[in-house]
Amino acid sequence: MEPSGQLDFDLQALLEQLDQDELSKFKSLVRTLRQERELPQVIQTEVDKADGKQLAEIFSNHYPSYWVQWAAIMVFNKMNRTDLSERVRNELREAAMKSLEENKPRSLGKLPHLQLLFLMSDFETQGSVLIRDCDTYRGIIMKKFWKAWNNNGPGAGEHISDVTQRDKMLIPFCDPRTLPGVFPHTLVLHGPAGFGKTTLTRKVILDWTENHLNQTFRYAFYFTCKELNRMGPCTFAELISKDWPEWRNDLPEVLARAYRILVIIDGFEELKVPEGALIRDICGNWEEQKPVPVLLGSLLIGTMLPNATLLVTTRSEALGDLRLLLQQPLFLEIEGFLEQDKKAYFLKHFEDEEEALRAFDLMRSNSALFRMCAAPAVCWVVCTCLKLQMERGQDPAPTCLSNKPFSETDTKEFLYCLYESQDEGLVKDAMAPFKEISLHLRNKMDMVHSSFCLKHCQNLQKIWLHVAKGVFLESGPASEPHAQLERSQDDQHIIPFWRDLCSMFGSNMNLKFLKISESFLSTSSVQLLCQEIVSTTCYLQKVVLKDISPADFCQNFCLALRRHKTLTHLTLQGNNQNDTLPSLCEILRHPKCNLQYLRLVSCSATPQQWAGLSSALEANESLTCLILSANKLMDEGVKLLHTTLRHPKSVLQKLSLENCHLTEACCKNLASALIISQRLTHLCLAENTLGDRGVEILCEGLRYPECKLQILVLWHCNITDNGCKHLSKVIEQQSSLTHLDLGLNHVGITGLRSLCEALKEPLCNLRCLWLWGCSITRFSCEDLSAALGSNRSLITLDLGQNSLGFNGVKMLCEALKRQNCPLQTLRLKIERYDAPMQKLLEEMKESNPQLTIEDDRYDPRKKRPSSRYFVL
Repeated sequence: MEPSGQLDFDLQALLEQLDQDELSKFKSLVRTLRQERELPQVIQTEVDKADGKQLAEIFSNHYPSYWVQWAAIMVFNKMNRTDLSERVRNELREAAMKSLEENKPRSLGKLPHLQLLFLMSDFETQGSVLIRDCDTYRGIIMKKFWKAWNNNGPGAGEHISDVTQRDKMLIPFCDPRTLPGVFPHTLVLHGPAGFGKTTLTRKVILDWTENHLNQTFRYAFYFTCKELNRMGPCTFAELISKDWPEWRNDLPEVLARAYRILVIIDGFEELKVPEGALIRDICGNWEEQKPVPVLLGSLLIGTMLPNATLLVTTRSEALGDLRLLLQQPLFLEIEGFLEQDKKAYFLKHFEDEEEALRAFDLMRSNSALFRMCAAPAVCWVVCTCLKLQMERGQDPAPTCLSNKPFSETDTKEFLYCLYESQDEGLVKDAMAPFKEISLHLRNKMDMVHSSFCLKHCQNLQKIWLHVAKGVFLESGPASEPHAQLERSQDDQHIIPFWRDLCSMFGSNMNLKFLKISESFLSTSSVQLLCQEIVSTTCYLQKVVLKDISPADFCQNFCLALRRHKTLTHLTLQGNNQNDTLPSLCEILRHPKCNLQYLRLVSCSATPQQWAGLSSALEANESLTCLILSANKLMDEGVKLLHTTLRHPKSVLQKLSLENCHLTEACCKNLASALIISQRLTHLCLAENTLGDRGVEILCEGLRYPECKLQILVLWHCNITDNGCKHLSKVIEQQSSLTHLDLGLNHVGITGLRSLCEALKEPLCNLRCLWLWGCSITRFSCEDLSAALGSNRSLITLDLGQNSLGFNGVKMLCEALKRQNCPLQTLRLKIERYDAPMQKLLEEMKESNPQLTIEDDRYDPRKKRPSSRYFVL
């Protein structure tokens, strides 16, 4: 193997930036890299004694450039010197661009006469194609790949071709400066969706047909994982000769020339395979029938075609799985449009240079939008949207200066531009970076544009959906029968687009979250949505339904979901839930139910329906979190839940009964449940009039050693100093209780003193104490300071909305300066313009850097800090 002689980056300059220890570490890490058998062995003592300059010369004189490039990037990354690895990438990129200018390839339109046997391609044939006749072969290749290359969508012209050509030069066997045969056998192109990986592999195939690759491959295969997912089990021989079985007789010849085979595997992350299966189930027999993913895994590992050259594309998140399969791969990151590419693209897209630069600067000011524009299709849509706004005389600044990549208006503009293109390939590329989207459908055209785009958005994971009144005309008011008939007929015109939109629930396996809120649907649209959920393999895990018309929507949707074992989180809010509870009970009783989190808000159910829910909960073995907020559950309903909690098979861990019209009468049942249940760890009773007597009864259960409760929320429960005395007796002993929320209760001086005395006890386990708006004044700060000085467990203390004053806060700061104080978060009511207070707190932060002091500018009545413990 010939040495490189000259590198395309200044290795010597990089190595000379390392100190002696770093240089030794670099040499050590280089030794750990498993060198290919063709690489020459260098005397180790020479390497050990070499300084930066000498080591660079050893690398340059003894090893091929591709290996030096790969080794430098890998080792610098392992040393956490990403600044140096990035310099390697930048210098290689510049060298590639220079080479492009000096060695521009011939036009794709001029094909030489090639003696090629065949190509595996998924285009149009969805499998392998065996072509023996060269002229026929050239025609088919031109028709398929040249068409695909030209149909990259509007705006995908010469500039994108230049970027693809630049990236192609990073692939060793595409670089004319690389010696024939001197490159790794496995290359991985990785990067986010839409950044040009597939476009690059198509260009590689086209260059192969022209013999533009530095290495001559006699055979080439092109697999697309998404297409292969549709194939059933087969042999490796059948996989190759799927569409031309007669070619199976030529397999021995292929094996004999295995070192001249190029295999392209596009979209590895889309390969549907159980976790670990690619490693466990390996096949080396061409005639053994296996699932297609296992055959591909065997190809990647090297048991099939061990000497073939592999070119794999994947998103970066799947690199971990690939690393387990591949031997000595060279990883090449596809970065899409760099900043200079985006700027050049804007300049080319806008006729006016001043407008182009203004639009570019605005886009760059939004970091999220700037990152997304690395995808060429997104860059085109952003250019188009900003240009349209400027042509209309609108200011594009609000579009780019928002905190989110797209506002509601901009999302509509974005989808409109994609729809106008009518190019499905462009839509797929442009939507590829989108993992979350919020749709506000206000009219028929919003529906048309959204349905066209979202059915191609295969990476979407979360969707928020709002349908305005009047989109489905059937949902509007109608006083006359003929008017109702007319609206129903008009509704049918929009149903096909709604069907396209709903199809994503079955076709997109990445879609896990759905929220439909404040929406007005029609009977026919609800029926179609539910049919789509029932008839397809739905992958939804979390569903939120809030304030949706018609009234029976939640009931029908729950019925559609009852057989889906992927559903783990369900929230139902608003509407008339009376008829929904029976459907919900069907979900809970279903043997395949995996529901873990259930939230019911404002459910006006009857006592009989609550009894039915309690019975269903007893039968369910998956639900761990139940949130019943703003429901008229009453004390009688708690009796039913008491039976559920006492059930030996109950797995409920978190229970919230906030604002459920409870009184002290329910506390006896709750206390009994706390003693008996071995799983209940979180209980929220906020916004219920329990009073001191109710707290006293609860504490009887909390004091039992069998009680496992860790978090108790008693926000706004009409508790005074007497209730605090009972809670203090629980806190001071070795209780399981670690979090207590007493916000918006009149704790006062006496109540706080009781709590502080309990905090001083060595057996106290309390870690978080929330006392927001508890009528605490500066006169209680001495007690608090003494407690903080003695306590060894409290890490969070919320004193927001309490008027402590400067002197009160100063007393607290003195206690917090002690080194043994474990407190990490302190929330206070801080006046923004109180300069002495601000100075005091700054001094506190300097003396105690582990402490975070928060200003309670938000209103916790909207979202309490303790609420996060009741979310899965």
